[in-house]
Amino acid sequence: SDLNRKVLRRQIQSDAGGIWQNAVVKEADDGLTALEAVKAEMATGRSFDFILMDYVMHQMNGPEAVKSLRAMPGFTGIVLGITGNALPEDMLAFRESGVDDVLIKPLSKAKLLAAFQKHLKTGDDNFV
Repeated sequence: SDLNRKVLRRQIQSDAGGIWQNAVVKEADDGLTALEAVKAEMATGRSFDFILMDYVMHQMNGPEAVKSLRAMPGFTGIVLGITGNALPEDMLAFRESGVDDVLIKPLSKAKLLAAFQKHLKTGDDNFV
């Protein structure tokens, strides 16, 4: 939702001096738009280091979008699934789609930071 994206963006952009200090945040309001953004970024020779993918979105849900991302030649980004439902079937659907981790809402800045650090490549402190 717009509110969830706003909260996540603020958490990341308020990290002056932290691991997100050089982060470039791009947003998509549904799975199809997210896929197009990844394709466009990859066409420039760049890629996203981390993608936060919500489960419930219009046009294409999170697990469907992640399956499509993982099928893209050359895509190697970290995908963190986000859901407000801790139901086992939702968690399983996300994991089977290829996410690197699943985070349960609400997301505190500490929980989000811990997930990023868990998947951060050694010495990599710049995020797109």
